[in-house]
Amino acid sequence: MSAAIRVIALISCFIVFTNSYHCSVSVRVTSKTDKKFKALVVIPALGVQSLPMIFRKRGTKKVQINGEDCGKKPWMIRTFTWKKHQWKPAKNITAKFQGNGWIRMIVGDDLVPHAMDRFGIACFEGACG
Repeated sequence: MSAAIRVIALISCFIVFTNSYHCSVSVRVTSKTDKKFKALVVIPALGVQSLPMIFRKRGTKKVQINGEDCGKKPWMIRTFTWKKHQWKPAKNITAKFQGNGWIRMIVGDDLVPHAMDRFGIACFEGACG
């Protein structure tokens, strides 16, 4: 019984800790395709989104996210494909990210962003990889 109470106390502390925590997250988006696409990182808890990252070939681009309570609401990583001279929505993933560190998203030929590596970042309630 006392072990269960300790576990509940630890989980409660973790929830409080991650819900009121400064975050500094470097999001690295890596293209593994030669297709032209655009990627955006949307952070609703901060009311911000990244500048568009446009890829024309394989490579990596990054964006720095700083703020309070970044993990309060799910982030959205969106991709767009270039069709008929305009951007069309392709694929999205959502997850809550919180912490100080980096996360790497890989985008392949299907244009689905996949969370691959992370350091110092907690990921929960979504596509954590």
